[in-house]
Amino acid sequence: MYAVIVGLSGVGQSLAKTLIERGYDVAIIDKNHERCEKFSSEYDALVICGDAVEKDTLRDAGIEKADALVAATGDDSVNLMIVSMAKEFGARNVVAVVRNPEHIGLFKKSGVRVIVPDEVVAEHLYQHLYRVKDFLVLGENQAEIFVVRVENGSGKPLKKIGIPNGSSIIGIYRDGKLNITLPSDMILRSGDELLVYTIKPKPESIRKVVEAFAGKI
Repeated sequence: MYAVIVGLSGVGQSLAKTLIERGYDVAIIDKNHERCEKFSSEYDALVICGDAVEKDTLRDAGIEKADALVAATGDDSVNLMIVSMAKEFGARNVVAVVRNPEHIGLFKKSGVRVIVPDEVVAEHLYQHLYRVKDFLVLGENQAEIFVVRVENGSGKPLKKIGIPNGSSIIGIYRDGKLNITLPSDMILRSGDELLVYTIKPKPESIRKVVEAFAGKI
């Protein structure tokens, strides 16, 4: 995969490093000479010090052959111009980093995928705080599905594990397989991963579910 990343601060730089370390071909565009020089001295990548809102700069970065472009400058208006130009060049996978959530609609109208850094950070903090492995919010926070790993409760049947009203176990990952037929006398094992469904999730109800299987938070 060949990716063009615009912006060498924060998200853009972290993404560029990750892709390069995993063997992807990457071109980076940034207007800051110092950042460009530092990055090019540390990583084997095409680094262009220039303005990505200029078509020639995008061409120099190889936009016409790029599989993906990520606009990750700190300015939403600049990112919007960049992704619009990338679409004109025919880039197949275009992503914009959006700082102000109120601007998301403008980007989606352009047909690009959106990343809001604050929301991504919040999701990771949530997972660490409540020790849930993965989670999915349904509707306007009407329900949530999350995965919690069994640390306590090993050797007990499901029917003897108390969880709050409004929550239910809808599946168990065991030995790499998802089981959705769950008899009440099914014995839990340490390392099982439970798929939990919660209606109108609140921190207290989630905490109780996690503590039932993974110990005190």
